[in-house]
Amino acid sequence: MLDDKRLTEYFERMLLAKPGRIREVVEFRMVVEPGVAALAASRRSEGDLARLRKLVERQQAAPAEDYAELDAKFHMALARATGNEVVWEMAAVLHDLAGESRAAPLISRERLEASLRDHVRILKAIEDADPEACREAMRSHLENVGRKAGDSARA
Repeated sequence: MLDDKRLTEYFERMLLAKPGRIREVVEFRMVVEPGVAALAASRRSEGDLARLRKLVERQQAAPAEDYAELDAKFHMALARATGNEVVWEMAAVLHDLAGESRAAPLISRERLEASLRDHVRILKAIEDADPEACREAMRSHLENVGRKAGDSARA
């Protein structure tokens, strides 16, 4: 198992070797995560809501170096909120792959602030138990992630 430092180094090497990979990772996330978010909005429990709210609060107060980990936890909490063990297991297996779009070289203050705004919008749709609003909020979030990660990877 790779520790966080070695994992970050691995992703940095992958980005340099295959700059188009970020686009592929975000495309994959676009296929999967809006559906996960919609299912979470329709099935979330009060415990799921509390967990998601706490993660957003932690993101709002976190230093930049802690944001990627909290971002991953937010997306994993959405998978857990579906109540579907297969979704959760696949999200856990694919966690590292999605981490490529969260690699340290791609994180800027602007990207963190945009991501947090998107997470607040996703949380609102989860609170409202509105699957279609949640699907759209996640789709928009991933478009933002893809655009900003692509810009950062090219810089």
